[in-house]
This record gives sequence, C-alpha cells and structure tokens, in this order.
Amino acid sequence: MYIVPKYRLSYIKESSPVEPRRIVNKTDVTDFCKKYLSNHPIEIVIVIALDNGNSILGFEETKGATNQCAIYVANCFRFLLCTGASAFILAHNHTGGNLTPSESDWSVTERLKMVGALLELPLLDHVIITENQSISMHDLPRWDKVLPK
Repeated sequence: MYIVPKYRLSYIKESSPVEPRRIVNKTDVTDFCKKYLSNHPIEIVIVIALDNGNSILGFEETKGATNQCAIYVANCFRFLLCTGASAFILAHNHTGGNLTPSESDWSVTERLKMVGALLELPLLDHVIITENQSISMHDLPRWDKVLPK
C-alpha cells in the first residue's frame, strides 16, 4: 500500500518597522516602497498583498543582483494566496537610476496581470523606484494594452 504524503504550506509573519496602512493613492504606494527600495546597491522586488479595502496585509521581498532580480509568478501567487490577498502591487528598484521599464519589467507585468485576472486577484500597479524618483507603470500607455482592466 502506498501512502500519499500530506503537505501544509505556511508563511511565518515577521515583524516590520512599518505600521499597517491603507493604500489610498499612488503617493501611499511610493512612500511605502521607498522605505524598502531606495538607496540599495542591488535590485529588490517586493510584492505587496492588499485586502479588499486596500490595506496592506504584508509584503514579500526578493533580492537580486546589481542590475536584475528574478521574480517567479508561482512564488508570487503562493504568497498572495497564503495571505488571503484581494489584490496586489509589485514594486522594484532600478539601481542605475533609469525609470524606464525594461522589456523584462513588462514581461513579468504581463504574466502577473494574466494570472491575476484568472485568479480574480488583480495586479493594481507595478512601481519602479530610483534613489529620487518613481514611476507607476499603470500610468503608462502600454499598461492597458497588456490585458484589459
């Protein structure tokens, strides 16, 4: 007789220096992200899980190299589903100071929007942060061409 293993996935909530907050506008997103993403010598990606009132449930961080950071769609949604998120925001820094989204940035955004739409877990924005500036990919014309809202 073969016994099938049973698995349980759990995330461990770590303390954070940021108080829980609600995302009301793009300034709220930028202010939150700058605390984690500006002035780093390597690229960092954060996935911010939001509840149905746009309050931050938590975030997950992935560290990369000086000019790139890989984010895996499955890992992103594993985190979001475990937190019970209703929506999410992706953010990362560009260490070189250029705010222009790369083709890689658009590619991951397209995949996250597509999977999010299927799971009814929308990607609300993808924010890029540099030392002194930020840009919302949602505000760029290409955003609506990725997938319908």
